[in-house]
Amino acid sequence: MSSRTDRAARFNLNLTGLDKVRIEEVFRLGVLRDGIQLTTTDIRFPILGQVVPRIEIQISGPDFLKKVTVRANQESPFIFDGDQLTAVINKQPYAVACAQFVDGDRAPTGMYNFGLLRENGVRSFVFDYHTYCAYSCDFCFKESEWEVLAVQGSASGNYRANFDTCLTYVEDNAEDFRTKYDIVWLCTGSITNEALELDRHRRIATALRRVGYAEGIYVSQVIPTGLRNEPTRRRAYLEALREAGVSRFNSGVEIVGEEYRKRYIHGYKSTLTFQDYTDVFADAVQVFGHHEVGSCLLAGIEPAEDTLRGLETIADLGVVPSPTVLTPFVVKQHDITFQYDLDGLIDVHVAFNRIIERHQLPVFSGVFSLA
Repeated sequence: MSSRTDRAARFNLNLTGLDKVRIEEVFRLGVLRDGIQLTTTDIRFPILGQVVPRIEIQISGPDFLKKVTVRANQESPFIFDGDQLTAVINKQPYAVACAQFVDGDRAPTGMYNFGLLRENGVRSFVFDYHTYCAYSCDFCFKESEWEVLAVQGSASGNYRANFDTCLTYVEDNAEDFRTKYDIVWLCTGSITNEALELDRHRRIATALRRVGYAEGIYVSQVIPTGLRNEPTRRRAYLEALREAGVSRFNSGVEIVGEEYRKRYIHGYKSTLTFQDYTDVFADAVQVFGHHEVGSCLLAGIEPAEDTLRGLETIADLGVVPSPTVLTPFVVKQHDITFQYDLDGLIDVHVAFNRIIERHQLPVFSGVFSLA
């Protein structure tokens, strides 16, 4: 055996569900859960505050090509040498083709990030004018970006200035929006001022429509306090977004079970229940249409049955669920326990794909996706 296989053998994985998905998918889900060991010196990581070093990789095989963002973890059973991923599973060596993916415009360091404004892949653009979310959930992806921006000094802490920068960008890049993008995300950390948050979403959407952008505009935000128990006010808020040009409303459930919500979510947002989300989603589907409402759930942060119950429930409402696999981005997130092993994650992946098929969901596989 080669030295690489010898090393992998020390981290033998025992899987009962190896035959439930193709081997490339086993590796993709595994590295999202456990990260990767590195056996190459060709990859350099920027050291930024408490950010966990991570890279974007592309796993390939016959009729298979998916990108994922993974953290460096020298205790992972998955080993990356720059050209392939290897692992020993049930005492047998396996390997899949894999390469680091570096996008010079979107992620020049090789680390996926959440900057103020950015291309988000093929024909997709994101405005993130609230670069840090007021609710600061323990698992939040944006906390990583907040630390990166703070170390680099590359974004203003003044949200009004950030927003004005985004408005100016729309005007200065009107032709790009008319020709290059099918989706523009207003995928932003929420603020506590309900009226101001709505105003900013509407102004960006209006500006995009004014310059001739005719495709999808997706808002993502925490459910404001005033929308929670007041259906009339809720409908007015949603209709105001739609009238400004927003075509899809998103709000991340993230965690379904009350116990785990209170463990990892704090302040007002921790008091939101799954029922609160489904009430808002039911109205949002009426305003925006079937499959024009979306939500993210986290696979691994709570028992699988809660996540699957949440996915099934919102899919029944006509909401598009986009679950992601829990993975640490800052050091303190290592304290969040992944609730099941890789066999369990494979089972949740298979069950979600059944939900996709049953409901004909338009779900894509992103860099953290369960799908």
